[in-house]
Amino acid sequence: MTDSRSSLLTAAAEEFARHGLQGTRVHSIVKRAGINERMIYHHFGNKDGLYAAVLKAQMEDLAEAWRPIIARGVEMEPYAGMRSVLAGFAGLLLARPQLTALLLHEALAGWPTEPLPTADMLPAPLRDLYARGQSTGAFRADCPFEIAYGTALCALITLPMFVPRFAEVLGPDANVVTESLRDQMVGQLLDGMTGPLPEPRR
Repeated sequence: MTDSRSSLLTAAAEEFARHGLQGTRVHSIVKRAGINERMIYHHFGNKDGLYAAVLKAQMEDLAEAWRPIIARGVEMEPYAGMRSVLAGFAGLLLARPQLTALLLHEALAGWPTEPLPTADMLPAPLRDLYARGQSTGAFRADCPFEIAYGTALCALITLPMFVPRFAEVLGPDANVVTESLRDQMVGQLLDGMTGPLPEPRR
């Protein structure tokens, strides 16, 4: 039973990422999984239940992978730590193209399945790192963490979608987001158009 559930989640993630909830046919999922259709109803109740389970599994996998990256980042100086955390998040997303596609479908549908986050759901260690950076002047004092966090995640989630669109502008290698390009974009996100913060005087 566990194997059939796992196979359905894997197959459904591919189909939902391609076609969204409404555009995906149950027949396509079970054909890809090689499993009888009745197992969808046994494990998930219906197609909507399967979609919700896929989205939950993908989001939990991302959160679990990001947690140690955040833990390492908060041990660093605020600017370097935040850069490491955001670069790590971008790398995790690039390794999970299905999740990016699923989030796009979910957003276009008005977020009917994934719960909308509240302020208390944002990562507390990252909030503390940001507050520490504000107190030392590394980050702007007039920008709340919620705004900074939301802006960063929105930009990074759309990175895999829009970089290929601008391949001609960014150069011949930009159809794939390289580590160098990722780091440049994270730097742009942190520094804006003013350049990096000057080194503190000793």
